[in-house]
Amino acid sequence: MKRPVLVSGVLLIALLGVAGGYLAGDRLEPGQPVATGSAAPLGESTPGQPLPRKTPVPSDLEPLLVGDLDFRTQTFTVHEDYSVRLSIRVPDEWQKSVNKKAPGEVKFLDSLRERGVRVESGFKVELTTAQQRENLIRQLESSIPYEDYFKILDQSDAEITGSDGQSRMTSTLIYTYIPNETTRYVMVRWVATGGDNLANVEMSITGLPQDAKALNYIADQAAKSVTPED
Repeated sequence: MKRPVLVSGVLLIALLGVAGGYLAGDRLEPGQPVATGSAAPLGESTPGQPLPRKTPVPSDLEPLLVGDLDFRTQTFTVHEDYSVRLSIRVPDEWQKSVNKKAPGEVKFLDSLRERGVRVESGFKVELTTAQQRENLIRQLESSIPYEDYFKILDQSDAEITGSDGQSRMTSTLIYTYIPNETTRYVMVRWVATGGDNLANVEMSITGLPQDAKALNYIADQAAKSVTPED
């Protein structure tokens, strides 16, 4: 299993745990780990009992709108178990971000670093798209603290037609959680571009709940267009 995205005024937090790559705090790059410990100051909770669930603070940012999005094709190489060169359509003005400590993924972030797309590939192709999703659900359920209010909104499987005209299987998980004060909207999608149902690309698209329609559109564009060039 590999490593969505990531409101205001809070810097990057470190994350521990198996699901780290899918969680992100406020103003973070997509896919960066955030701490999942449940430690609290003395007197705030009973030992062995979870902290109460957070009440989210709404973000005052204007929602991302489908009509404001233009796309361009980005090409890049990732290296995990093996190297692969990918092309994918992402929002035109979102900037590429590469972390040398995570060579298997590339991120594309908006100017506020509030929304982003993380693309991962080059991992061993062993599991179906649906199996990848089920693994992630188990990891998130065991890793996200009770107080961060992890909530699955949707999970689905679909066969789509790629930009190359060929059918490809996809599986999707959509969830929200509250890493700091504001609810984050996260969509993780696995794509099988090889004509079977084995996932060879994983992507996460994340932002705010009010961005949901635009983020779903971005995910659709990315899943249809992502193509291994090698």
